[in-house]
Amino acid sequence: MKKYFLTIFSLSLLSLVTAPPAFGVSREIIQMMQQLDTLQQTVQTLQNTVSTQTAVLHTLLQQTAQNVSQVKSDMTDFKGNAEQSMATTSNKIDSLSAQVQALSSSMEQTQSQLTRLSEQVAQMQKVIQTLNAPSPMGPTTPGAPGSQNPGAAGGPTNIQSSAGATGAASIPDPNSLYNSAMGSFNSGQYALAIQGFQEFLQYYGTTPRASSAQYYIGECYYNNGDYQHAVAAYDKCIERYPNGDKTLSARLKKGYALLANGDKAGGIRELRALVEQHPSAPEADLASQRLRRLGIIVRPRRTK
Repeated sequence: MKKYFLTIFSLSLLSLVTAPPAFGVSREIIQMMQQLDTLQQTVQTLQNTVSTQTAVLHTLLQQTAQNVSQVKSDMTDFKGNAEQSMATTSNKIDSLSAQVQALSSSMEQTQSQLTRLSEQVAQMQKVIQTLNAPSPMGPTTPGAPGSQNPGAAGGPTNIQSSAGATGAASIPDPNSLYNSAMGSFNSGQYALAIQGFQEFLQYYGTTPRASSAQYYIGECYYNNGDYQHAVAAYDKCIERYPNGDKTLSARLKKGYALLANGDKAGGIRELRALVEQHPSAPEADLASQRLRRLGIIVRPRRTK
């Protein structure tokens, strides 16, 4: 509208200028026409500038939108990578915790074995000293009174003693069985370790170390990735030895095994019960850490 108005006004003034001199044209009108022409050129220049700036602004907006989309895509990829990294870190922490726990148990067993070996060495030294001590009576000759002769009165007694010794020798030594199985476990020979711990339980299933033997059977399955059999082995440790020294460890690892086997609800339930029932146990602290990584906060039950 402004351009149209200026054009009409300019034509009117031009008609006045080109009119016969009888009307006369003042100098002010000529100057006004020149100013209007200059103003028209300025308006045209401003319109061109606005059009150019609008095109540039439109281009910048498109580039900004593309950058925002790229940033959103990068954030999505970063979030996925971060979640995957957290899951991998969580599994590594669980594995490291299990290894530390196994190492601690192994050190305890080693200390116990050293103590037993020291006692056995002391007993052997006493036996050797007794054997090396001189007899208060001289050596007996064959056939003399007091000498042992096959078929004599002492014969049947000697045969019974020999039979009893043979029967005792057929039962494996508990320390040898347990130590052999632990050696296989520590060297990663889990199938052989399971066989050794099962043999130990066969003969010494009611001894204090039976709980540990059953627990390490579960550990063998767990380390092999057979979480279903690991859960079954941990259950046996919990049910058969409720007061054993590995019962809480078995409950903790049962929760880990359930989670690793895809039973998230069962694993959370097992770990939650461990924290609530035994809040001061080291195993409960490990269970709380794993639950926190799953986004679950568990508070111990208050005792009345």
